[in-house]
Amino acid sequence: MRHKKQHRLVYLSLAFALMACGGGGGGSGGGSSSGYPSTPASGSSTGSVPVPMTMNSDGTARTVNTNCPFTQSIASARNDGLRIEQVRWLQTVALDPGQADTRLAGGKTVKVRVDLLADSVRSAPAVKELRVYDPSTSSCTSYPLTGPNSVPTSISSDSLSNAFVATIPANKIKPGMGVSVVFNESSGRSASEADATYRYFLPAVAPTQTETVRLIPLRILGVTASVSSANIGQVLSRLHPISAANVTTTSALSVLSVTVNNLLSSGVASLDVMTNVLDEVDDYCAQLNGSQRSARTAPKCIAFFPDTISFRPSSGSGQVVGLAYVGGITILTQQVLNTDDNTITSPYASRHWMNYRALTLAHEYGHLLNLDHADCGGATGLDPRLYSDGRLNNGAGWDEVRDAYFSSARLDSNNQPQFADLMSYCGKEWSSDRGYLAAMSYRSASGEEAARITSSTEQWLKISQRNGVWKIRPVAFAPGTLKMSDMTVTVSSDQQPISLPLYSAVVSDMPELNQGPYFVEVGNRQITQLALSQAGKRLNTWSASDIPVR
Repeated sequence: MRHKKQHRLVYLSLAFALMACGGGGGGSGGGSSSGYPSTPASGSSTGSVPVPMTMNSDGTARTVNTNCPFTQSIASARNDGLRIEQVRWLQTVALDPGQADTRLAGGKTVKVRVDLLADSVRSAPAVKELRVYDPSTSSCTSYPLTGPNSVPTSISSDSLSNAFVATIPANKIKPGMGVSVVFNESSGRSASEADATYRYFLPAVAPTQTETVRLIPLRILGVTASVSSANIGQVLSRLHPISAANVTTTSALSVLSVTVNNLLSSGVASLDVMTNVLDEVDDYCAQLNGSQRSARTAPKCIAFFPDTISFRPSSGSGQVVGLAYVGGITILTQQVLNTDDNTITSPYASRHWMNYRALTLAHEYGHLLNLDHADCGGATGLDPRLYSDGRLNNGAGWDEVRDAYFSSARLDSNNQPQFADLMSYCGKEWSSDRGYLAAMSYRSASGEEAARITSSTEQWLKISQRNGVWKIRPVAFAPGTLKMSDMTVTVSSDQQPISLPLYSAVVSDMPELNQGPYFVEVGNRQITQLALSQAGKRLNTWSASDIPVR
């Protein structure tokens, strides 16, 4: 939710939360014909792996025998401290190859940052390149590392100006790839010094994820939202671990949940009405999707409402401009007609370089990737996997569209952090490495919960209250995460009667609403009657004929 108050944008993206809710490579020592190093090279970048190598007969060069072999010159020691200090993968966020949970999203461009340092300023080596091994073709491709003419003595974390960088295209980012970082000069250096000027990485790569996204213009009180699909997919891939989005636009959906009679004032509806609209759109999305077995893999729907309607709390001020189910398939948000503020040319400017509506969309899509909120700006419904202060933990980001790098370690003019987690309500928002990796884990089914697929024996029902009327319908699956409610449903069937708990959608930043949606799995029972209760009070009863057939 984004909350507009006193002409100041406060990031309050309201969303439904459904909550259960190595050592561096090195070469062999001088005189050895082949083998692996026994210890990492001094100053090595973590996450690299050792590789075998072969010294030529006269000891003037060695061939490093990775999948992409390269040659380094060997000579007397130069004692200049030339070394690869660190390597970072830039893929939306900066990722440390040495962290155990680091993975790259398959099919998504990576800019590689290499910090080559020396004890004193000296000229850069003549050979500076990445060599990328492609397992599908057993071939190697070289990419030049561009950087300064002189090797620096320290890392400049807030820019790439003193780093050596190369871009690996999206089609090369795949499981089984290898990446060699190579520096060499014809005059050579000792074998132990040469160890410090190459690295070989075997990055973990998640399968390529291409999202199918439906844009749904909503018609509310006779006005239809405008929909521009040109950059929506790009917004999602800029900020999330997906390679691309196949975006289509449906015909307009006439919303029944908003009427003249239930407006708070002219053009203003309550949050209760807004949640009803989301529920209505979610049903429509399920209808469009047809047979699916998982919210994780099903096509997603983004429904846009026109600017002629706004949604606000029944009391107080503010405006809610985005809703989504965590681990679900549906977003409700304001129409997005552009994505970037082209007057902003630097990520370090006082304002964000992306339009706030585009960021709201990306925030809500984060909920569909099973992320809840980061603790900054008053957000609740907090996701413990994100940083405790709701920021980026001095991490860095890279906007591929603008080829813009930034570091959260650089403070603003008031000596305060400039950047906050995309899932927060403060600062200039960008994905954190923790959020990025958590979303990747969910989308690629790395965990038990993420991998869950509805079985053929499961029978899910969705129950919600819309405009005071309880509604029940069968659904193919429930959202990725659920929270037990205080409501139950008693199932009469061909088996013994049973009382089952309902699992609810929860509004992250508001008191829990009682209209749902709720979900219950009734197994393979042949239902004759369902009775909905709360605290012993009967709320509604349905016969078998009242339950639609999917």
